Amino acid sequence: MAQEIAFAAPRAEEMTKVVASAVGASVTGVVEGVLVNMAPSMGAAAPLLTWGTVLGVPLVGGFGALFTRGMLGDLCQGILAGGLGIFGYSLPGFLKEFKVQAPAQVGARQGVKQINAGQGIRQITGLASAPARAAAMAGNQVRAGWVPAAIY
Repeated sequence: MAQEIAFAAPRAEEMTKVVASAVGASVTGVVEGVLVNMAPSMGAAAPLLTWGTVLGVPLVGGFGALFTRGMLGDLCQGILAGGLGIFGYSLPGFLKEFKVQAPAQVGARQGVKQINAGQGIRQITGLASAPARAAAMAGNQVRAGWVPAAIY
């Protein structure tokens, strides 16, 4: 069934839902942020407290949003949203704990023979120099006349 789109003043139910979700998200952000920042000073319990908070709060909020109705369900939707926001913000820092290292480049080991660029062989220099190559290509296009002369 097609949904109608209308712009009108919000009703009391809609405003209540938005306010309850916003309160749930903001309180979750504050409490979870304090717990995650306080966790390193807890010693051996720090990983359990940090990971438990970051993963547990969105889980509880999701179950609450799915299995409750009314203002409590709206509040749990806000808890889910706030918890997922903290999870997304904290994830890069958590991945550093695993010390994931990039693999060595092909040919960096001893005894590997590299093929030089020649007839029909295109040398790929890697991702590190991709921005420089893109800038050089853009510069070539500008000099080649791809941009109107009024911009110069």
